[in-house]
Amino acid sequence: MEIAFDLNKEFGTPKKLLCKNFNKIQISVHPDFYGIYLCYQESFKSLKTDLSTLNPALELHVWKDPNISGFTITNNFQWFLYWSQNRPNNINLLIHSFPQDQEKVDLLKKVASSEFIKFLCSYHHDLNRMNPEKFQTLINTHISSEVILTLNKENSFKPHCTMSLDLLAKLLSYTRNQLNYRNKTINRKRQNVLDQMQQTSAIVHQLLNNSDFVLSPDQLWKA
Repeated sequence: MEIAFDLNKEFGTPKKLLCKNFNKIQISVHPDFYGIYLCYQESFKSLKTDLSTLNPALELHVWKDPNISGFTITNNFQWFLYWSQNRPNNINLLIHSFPQDQEKVDLLKKVASSEFIKFLCSYHHDLNRMNPEKFQTLINTHISSEVILTLNKENSFKPHCTMSLDLLAKLLSYTRNQLNYRNKTINRKRQNVLDQMQQTSAIVHQLLNNSDFVLSPDQLWKA
């Protein structure tokens, strides 16, 4: 999915600020974009590519919202996550003004969603460190439905606004059967843990088998 979008044209040319101490600058995820950030966080759990090998530019796009102190992140979250882990000595902050018009905010969400899809397709992920079911749920909850609809049309799937397991598998260069098998493996391990806990804990047994059971604080302390 190609992205042809000029941030400067839509949101104005950013101001450049040289930051000499990344640890001291206040940068947070913008609340309106936290869901997209969660999608990136989940993808990082299974990411096989070392982003340092890509020689990223020492810069980071940030946004200044008059309603929030410090700077915020709304897009290109992979570099925010990367620099947060690697703490550069010097980095250029490209400071945009956060739009106050809802239509522009929605446009920015669409841009950020498209960037996430491109990120997902561009790097290898380790299936054994992935939770496809959780990943799929996060994407369908937070990624622009318009972007997903376009993807479905481009890949000859039904024109749905939700991410199917087939589409997710194609984006990750796996098969639906591989993702299904991984989901079953995770669920089987989870069930094994629950079965063991049920055998050793009367409270867990009640929680799993008695729909009328209400757990009290006293029972927790005694457990």
